[in-house]
Amino acid sequence: MPDKTSRSRHSRSGSRSGSHSASGRRSSLPRLKSSPRLVRTISAEIDSASQDVSHLKLENDSLSQSLEVPFVKRTLNASLPLEYLRTDVLNLAKALKVPKWHSRKSNSTTQLVAKSVVLTKITGALTNAIFRVQYPGLPSLLLRVYGPQVDSIIDRDYELQVLARLSAHNIGPKLYGCFTNGRFEQFLEDSKTLTKDDIRNWKTAQRIARRMKELHSGVPLLPFEIARGPSTWLRLDKWVKVINDSPWSLDVSNIQKVLTCQDWQFFLYAMQKYRNWLEETYKDSHRGLVFCHNDAQHGNLLFTAPVASLPATPSVSADSIETSESLFPTTSNVSLEQIIRPSQQEQNQDSKLVVIDFEYSGANRPAFDLANHFSEWMCDYNSADSYKSDETKYPTKEELLNFLYSYASHRRGSKVHSIDAEVKELYNDVIRQRGSVSLHWATWAIIQSGELNDLPQKEVIEEAPAGEKYVITIDDEDDEESDEENVDADDEASPEGVDINSFDNLNFAKDKMALFWGDMLQLGLLKREELPDFVSIKYLDTKFL
Repeated sequence: MPDKTSRSRHSRSGSRSGSHSASGRRSSLPRLKSSPRLVRTISAEIDSASQDVSHLKLENDSLSQSLEVPFVKRTLNASLPLEYLRTDVLNLAKALKVPKWHSRKSNSTTQLVAKSVVLTKITGALTNAIFRVQYPGLPSLLLRVYGPQVDSIIDRDYELQVLARLSAHNIGPKLYGCFTNGRFEQFLEDSKTLTKDDIRNWKTAQRIARRMKELHSGVPLLPFEIARGPSTWLRLDKWVKVINDSPWSLDVSNIQKVLTCQDWQFFLYAMQKYRNWLEETYKDSHRGLVFCHNDAQHGNLLFTAPVASLPATPSVSADSIETSESLFPTTSNVSLEQIIRPSQQEQNQDSKLVVIDFEYSGANRPAFDLANHFSEWMCDYNSADSYKSDETKYPTKEELLNFLYSYASHRRGSKVHSIDAEVKELYNDVIRQRGSVSLHWATWAIIQSGELNDLPQKEVIEEAPAGEKYVITIDDEDDEESDEENVDADDEASPEGVDINSFDNLNFAKDKMALFWGDMLQLGLLKREELPDFVSIKYLDTKFL
């Protein structure tokens, strides 16, 4: 979407090579020292009278309640050589007293040792550096180290509030503790991350749709979220201001190369014209909002247990070919009955599908979440051209309707035969919202690229979680190298696919803008002569039902 783990999305933060001299760095591994362990109180704002909150430590029984999370004021440098990184990660886990990762007895013979810590970097995470942290005999942890541009992209305080609220609804992994630039979470053992091909499976797509409907209808919005309006435009306003205030936007060559329009002012004009069109269409942009994930790409969807074998193609039933009321083309031979009335066995398996990484979640129209997911069908973050959106992979009309009928019929009761109008509106609203998705990730990628920042310093003083200070020297060549030094050749295989350090953000932004310009032209919001000859354009179907 694109951490976009959690898209997960990317930022270039120059890796450090293990071949460089260690002079200037600490000469030996640190000893664990006492570290102040604080408690961060996160507002969950839930109603204990109507929710099961027995697993939370709550301050009181009022509407505004809180979740207490361990916190240490320490920073973790994910680009350190592996021997240092292992030690710092273990020290953080101990300082935060992560369950089973620390000992109450200081002289215990079962003290953990850093050399036994196994770190596996998870690819597909484009906002943060994500690791699986393993130790013999202990439950694995998920370590999330925030990307360097995160303060410009994500409201971490709001994100933690969301995590507390989701925990009250038994949604998402447990949060074990936070530090200044990251956190430890529960790692879902034996889970399988969905692939770009999995989400295209006819039955899996229905399952994703039903789970998305449960999220939209099961997590109530808070009054302030409704009052603020769609979270997409809150972020766009923030991100566009960050770009606008940087020298990058003043360089016309940047705009023409990445945004593929004549200048920054034209980009602002086109975005505002699109926004005005949306607001005129909806009349009241604060109505119809639900709690959305906003980044439901395949890397953020997991199966926590195997599901029954699913057919790869639509099921056909001669006795239940769609009636004239169905929006499916008569030539598609799709069983609408099987879509809107899945078997109990099918629905019983839905709980095995879990969505993770709620960094971009918030209030939005349901169609934004849907449009974002459909846009992810075009992406492959484990390919040589991971930045590209292949417009030929966008869902067909039948695939869209399969998803939308599943979404609209779920939790609807006996009124499934009256859903055609709702599905039609969702279908059309997905087309309307697609431009928001393109703008959201294009501006995100520009900030993630690091191109807006000043040149990095040559020397960076780091303070380890155990209290030691040391200096890391950054060579120019480091910016072009990978993080392979953080992986042991023996027990930690090099990850496949892109991550926060390797993703081509600017070409990703350019590709998203090609989709935006295509929608703007086909929706009649721009004329071709308003755009320069060098503009990149990709066309998706914009025909309303």
